[in-house]
Amino acid sequence: MTINDIDSAVVDLVGSGALVGAARQVLAGEALTAAAPSRPAESPVPIDRSPQGRSVTLPSGTARCIDLCGRRGLFVVAAPSARGSIPERLRHAELALRALSAEDVLRPAGIGDGFRVEDIVVLQVAAPRADHDAARAWWRRRLIPEATIDCIASDGDGGVVVCAVFADRGQQPTSQRQAYTRDDVTGRVRVEAFELHVVEHCNLRCAHCCNTSPYLGPKTLSPAAIASTLSTMATAIRADVFKIMGGEPLLHPEITEVLRVVRESGVGDVVRLFTNGLLLHKMDDAFWRALDHLTVSSYDSAPVRPEHLTLIEEKARAFDVVLNVKPVHAFSQVMHNARRHDDIAVQETFERCWLRHRCLVARNGRFHACTRSAYLPDMHDKVHLTDPFDDPVARQREDSVALDDPNLADAIVELLSRTVPLNACRFCLGGDGPRERHTQLSREDVRGGRLRALPVVA
Repeated sequence: MTINDIDSAVVDLVGSGALVGAARQVLAGEALTAAAPSRPAESPVPIDRSPQGRSVTLPSGTARCIDLCGRRGLFVVAAPSARGSIPERLRHAELALRALSAEDVLRPAGIGDGFRVEDIVVLQVAAPRADHDAARAWWRRRLIPEATIDCIASDGDGGVVVCAVFADRGQQPTSQRQAYTRDDVTGRVRVEAFELHVVEHCNLRCAHCCNTSPYLGPKTLSPAAIASTLSTMATAIRADVFKIMGGEPLLHPEITEVLRVVRESGVGDVVRLFTNGLLLHKMDDAFWRALDHLTVSSYDSAPVRPEHLTLIEEKARAFDVVLNVKPVHAFSQVMHNARRHDDIAVQETFERCWLRHRCLVARNGRFHACTRSAYLPDMHDKVHLTDPFDDPVARQREDSVALDDPNLADAIVELLSRTVPLNACRFCLGGDGPRERHTQLSREDVRGGRLRALPVVA
């Protein structure tokens, strides 16, 4: 599907000059179904969609589920009441847009999973004409390259109103989920995201951590080792987003140098660091100067202190960092401690799973299609499992590619294009797992190989 297909499907919503009319439709609760073309034959199996027309309203705006090219879409009108400089008004509009598309808001309304800012395919901004260039530049740093950004004049009160159309994951023009291929010119494989776990240990012990961090000992990748791995990866892939992760990456003693190495590698168009935020107030200006995008997960069980959040926001503004602070109230259960034997259920989970497209990772000299594969032997060693594999290392090798493979790019295409589940899928629920309140494991839980914390008896 091309951006033109999606444009034609939403032209009735955000056509030229239609911001006010579309906003009135949403706020009045009128039907907003776009005239969508039929699903192409090669499209993936459709996911279960929330009923079209369901909506949710917050003080800052409204979100409505729409039919978009035969798939679930979201139309959002964000109209925060903030005043101040144009960066401040745009930031408040961005916060409103993120809040209205968040899973914690959409699920209770029956709309389903949340959307990311990267899922926006059409965006219209109403702002004073003098601020249009700043508005376009602001949103261009946050959206996929093919997204349409349109600016129109506001009513003159200086406020910013944003209308956005979100496409379901994998529907965007940049997504390779339907067919991974090598670029005809560079020979590299374009992927949505690639990540590197620069440290594997963490200062928290979150239950259901995707990267198994609570169970792992200290491990830090040196900048030289990172540069070596990325020099290889740069010959084979190009990621829309390079994710610096852990563990907790701020535990790395040379994290600023790591940022420099990653940026210079050319593996990713955007470099984004993910952190629990608990150490950000200790970072110096050199660190902030090296950042591009920063995502802070503030967990209910270990939240970032309000005064530190204020400092983080001030630093992000001062150093022009794209900041996303995500309050996390719950984790989806991903790891499963008993081997799944229902082949049909495992296949369905695999086909719906978004991790195998956005959690690609290199670890210990191999390229993995997801973090569950990367840590399969560690999970067998540290977590109490029912019916474990006899040789998890061999199973892991079947699901991954050696970085010294002379045909690395071709091997990655083959791995990412597979239609049968990974061995790791037998101990994973993908995106289908139930959501549970965010909790921390005790040291005793970790030593016992438990995925959930034992209840504390008073």
